[in-house]
Amino acid sequence: MDYKRQLYKVIKEYFNPNKVVSIRPYGGGLINSTFLVEFPDTRYILQKVNEYVFASPIGVMYNIGLITNYIRKKVIYEGKNYRNATLTLIQTICGENFAIVDEEYWRCYTCIDGITYDSTTDIEIFYEAGRAVGQFQQLLEGFHTRLLTDNIKNFHNTPYRYEKFQESIKLDLAKRVKECQEEIAFIKERADKMNKITKALEEEKIPKRVVHNDTKLNNIMFAKGQKHAMCLIDLDTVMKGSLVYDYGDALRLGASNAKEDEIDLAKVSINFDLVEAFTKGFLEETKDIIKEAEIQLLFDGYYIITLELGMRFLTDFLDGDKYFALTIEQKKHRPKINLERAKNQLKLVLEIEKNQTKLKNIIKETLIKIGYEREKNE
Repeated sequence: MDYKRQLYKVIKEYFNPNKVVSIRPYGGGLINSTFLVEFPDTRYILQKVNEYVFASPIGVMYNIGLITNYIRKKVIYEGKNYRNATLTLIQTICGENFAIVDEEYWRCYTCIDGITYDSTTDIEIFYEAGRAVGQFQQLLEGFHTRLLTDNIKNFHNTPYRYEKFQESIKLDLAKRVKECQEEIAFIKERADKMNKITKALEEEKIPKRVVHNDTKLNNIMFAKGQKHAMCLIDLDTVMKGSLVYDYGDALRLGASNAKEDEIDLAKVSINFDLVEAFTKGFLEETKDIIKEAEIQLLFDGYYIITLELGMRFLTDFLDGDKYFALTIEQKKHRPKINLERAKNQLKLVLEIEKNQTKLKNIIKETLIKIGYEREKNE
């Protein structure tokens, strides 16, 4: 079945298709298929959930429904405008948060009239990004994390990811191990650094919180014509975990001076002004809820998540590009893009290692500037 006919069937689950002005592919996400549905006076986002990545689409939608409802009610409780505080799910004509069409899972959101950035060197914008990620934590303080399902098991369980990485090396399904011996050795040399956050969670030294798990800059919606972050979008990976993951993942991509797939590794370095701006926004929003043990792990969140992503890109390259699937254009012009991404992230790991003291001092000095009271949060 061609995709236009399939889209027509999906649209009928939500709208009168005769009223649709246009529908077209939208955005540049790597995981889900996304379309913009336009009507004369409004727009909606229609997405097909990737079942290879998300084995339980129903679980994904369950989590999103809980989180968005909680945030909306929290914002209303505070007497604030809730309309752009979070994503708004559109129910099907049967009253469900998702539609099943030809055994595939679809969902629909209102289209927030805003703008996203793939990258920025603007200090104010990245400060706002930090504030948005911190506000996400602040708004969900008090949410019972046991309500959430783990849609991707062991998503940020870095030691588990390392085990799967070792399995991929042994299996060598795509016969690519010989192409990345240096990268494999690099990761193995750092295996003993991977369990710091997971161990703290297991030993209950830090609290389990609602975690977005994909806090790259283009998952933050900004108001048009303003340097004001409205909310986090792309909530598929929302699960329980540690807030240090969200802090680290945002810096991993947003504070790098190079794109994630940059092949000139000399360009891969850290923009410390952006690190400082993001840290300030994040800690201003979380200073009343963050624990001292979490603060001590913020640097590790940056370091370990970057190492984990490098390892995940390399694992997927070894497995034949199954998770971070290649587009037709990439298959033609950059068939080794996941290896290139892995090399990029591992170079960033080196940069983080070299600048450990400087990065930790940024966190420490920011806490002093914002008047963080340690005793209050213990």
